[in-house]
Amino acid sequence: MRAIIIDDEQNCIESLAFDLQKYCKEIDIVDTCISPKQGLLSIKNHQPDIVFLDVQMPWMSGFEMLDVLDEIKFAIIFTTAYDQFAARAFRISAIDYLLKPIDARDLQEAVRRAIEKINKQKGGENINNLLHNMKKPALMQRIAFPGRDGYEFIEADKIIYVSADGSYTHIHLTDKRKLIISKTLRDVEETLPANLFHRIHHSTVVNLIHITHFYKVDGGYLLMDNGEKLIVSKSRKESLMETLGLK
Repeated sequence: MRAIIIDDEQNCIESLAFDLQKYCKEIDIVDTCISPKQGLLSIKNHQPDIVFLDVQMPWMSGFEMLDVLDEIKFAIIFTTAYDQFAARAFRISAIDYLLKPIDARDLQEAVRRAIEKINKQKGGENINNLLHNMKKPALMQRIAFPGRDGYEFIEADKIIYVSADGSYTHIHLTDKRKLIISKTLRDVEETLPANLFHRIHHSTVVNLIHITHFYKVDGGYLLMDNGEKLIVSKSRKESLMETLGLK
């Protein structure tokens, strides 16, 4: 994780850098700054994952420095000798508020929580990128499903999921209809866009764009945007997480 230290006291910078290198091997200190002005420029140039930020500094406080930024794309860990600013720090979603001299265990815990938050955010970005990339030709593809009187052409994005019922397959649609097709799930799966649909169970294939939540509790299940809960089999959980960019 790329990190920047911003503090107006050089000895504090050196002490924190030493502790990070000793106790938090996953942190890569890409820059240290002796003033908020230097800090703003460094943030722009280095795009850090974490910023260790002093509160009380000449000309501009750590809070005022953050107010200058259009958006905050990094985790914030405040480092200060004053405890009266803690409430304000947490109101702006700081990861932690460490009092100087900084305890090594507190530092390790703050870094652990920062990394956890960053990884969750990146997981969300991966999903969003995946969905964005899928909102292209595959969504416009129309699939022919046989019926009594001929074929019905259904656009791929209108299919929430498909499920097996013996030698039949149920097609669950966004308009709340359910088509029953005289084909096996495997046969139907072969007609679906591979980058849009994923098998989560031996009897279920889902449309990835209709997933709203993935819960890892109770063995694992998905919540679809029609409100239905679908079980994810243990043998397919890893594959699903990889497809969603969660690994």
